This record gives sequence, structure tokens and C-alpha cells, in this order.
Amino acid sequence: MHKILLTDIDGVVLNWSDHFQKYLKQYYPEVSLWDPTTFAQSDQTADIIKYYNNTAWIGFLPPLRDAQEILPKFKQEGWEIIACTSMGVDQYANALRKQNIESLFPDVFARIDIIPFMEPKNKWLSQYKGSGAIWVEDKWTNAVAGANIGLKTYFMKHSYNAMYDADNIEKVDNWIQIYNKVNKWYTK
Repeated sequence: MHKILLTDIDGVVLNWSDHFQKYLKQYYPEVSLWDPTTFAQSDQTADIIKYYNNTAWIGFLPPLRDAQEILPKFKQEGWEIIACTSMGVDQYANALRKQNIESLFPDVFARIDIIPFMEPKNKWLSQYKGSGAIWVEDKWTNAVAGANIGLKTYFMKHSYNAMYDADNIEKVDNWIQIYNKVNKWYTK
């Protein structure tokens, strides 16, 4: 069986939220962002995020938790790792994003798909329906979209999303939990 691991980037592979907080502190000290997966927290939040995603800052995000140690293990064990991020369509920001990921995760990702800013991932995920793929996400609506088409879905917990629950979505704190659960699941 072809093993496919689908993953979001921000809040799952890269620590977008902490990096964005540093950006806010420097350029918008009067603004705070509690939940980076929703944009209705203030009138200007979506505009600030969209602008941030098109700055050089996007090329310097650190890895999230243990992603840098565990994702290469999946790759070594024959998983095709495909990422999707909805950060926008600016070609230079996208090039910086891909360089950032490749520098932290050399040769780990088979593909990194970048879709328009705030675009739901339903359409992107639909190409993997029936594939047996695993899906890792931190935005609830995108996690639900994957689970609803039958993907084995893991939900990366953060303080901003821990309140969500569904029987067909498994919450995790880090990549080692996903790795252990997947190995147990695949050896059944």
C-alpha cells in the first residue's frame, strides 16, 4: 500500500503563531491574536496576517515542537509527505516559504502546495478521498473536511483549538504521538 501523509504547515510543521506574535510585537504592539485559525478577532486581523504572509518573516519560521525530528522518520519509512498551506499566492513569499521548509526538512516533502489565503482545504483534500492517507491539521474546519472524506485525521492541539472534539478526529500534542499511533494503526 502507498503510504501518504498529508499535512498542513502552520501550527503543525512550523511554529507560525509564536513567530507571528513577535512580528505583532514589533510592528503592531496594540494588536493581539488569540486564535491564528480565525480572522474575525479584529477588523484588521486578516489584513495583518495577509501582509505578514507576504513579508520576509515567512521565510524564517522555526519548526513546531518535534516536527523536525519526527517527519524525517516517516520519510525514511516510505511515507510520501505532501503539504498544503493557505498562505497566499505571492510568488516571492511562496519561494521563501518553500526555502524555509526545505532548509529545516531537507528532502522530506514530496510536494508543498500553496493555496490562496484563507481558502478552505476541502477542494485540495478531495483529491485524496479513498487514498487511505493520513491528514494532520490544526484548523478545525479543515480537520473536519479531511475526516468527512474518510482520511485518518490527527488534530494538532494548541491553546486556541483544544476545545474542539469529534469521534472521527484524534487530538495529538506532537508528532511523536502521531508517529506512534500511525505505527500501531498500520501494523494491525
